[in-house]
Amino acid sequence: MSINFESVKQEVEELVQFLTSDSWPYHGVENPTESDIRKAYENGAYHNENTQTFWIIDKGGHQKVGLIRLFDVSDPIVMFDLRIRSEYRGKGIGKSALRWIVSHVFSEYPAAIRIEGHTRVDNTGMRSLFAKSLFVLEAYHRKSWRQAGLLFDSVGYAVIREDWENNQVTPIPWSIK
Repeated sequence: MSINFESVKQEVEELVQFLTSDSWPYHGVENPTESDIRKAYENGAYHNENTQTFWIIDKGGHQKVGLIRLFDVSDPIVMFDLRIRSEYRGKGIGKSALRWIVSHVFSEYPAAIRIEGHTRVDNTGMRSLFAKSLFVLEAYHRKSWRQAGLLFDSVGYAVIREDWENNQVTPIPWSIK
């Protein structure tokens, strides 16, 4: 599937429809409500001086298949949220989207030195995607992800600008004492 990326404009109705019509099991709130999405939108959670949001669009069917939010874009350390609709997961869209995120951030934000992503430890799909995309496992947080009244372990991955520029992975010196 060929995809492209378009900035989310004044599209609160489409955001509400997109986010409430699927389940997001590894995103803190698995089933966001319409009112929560509208409130977040009004408070600038999708666009402000530090946050940018993009649709992932299937070029063939012009279908919105995913959503990317970039956080802290004016900071040297950028974070992101990546959501792929359930029927499109496992089809390579996440890999293309993650590559686009890295390229976009390092090309458009010269002050950015690293990009971080966090997920639950049981999100094996995302963990595999990180490992295939120049991201390095940098952190393991025990009982740190609260969701649906439960606590899950989480992991943190990052890619640094130098690794992206040189298409390499710099390993972590885990033997530090």
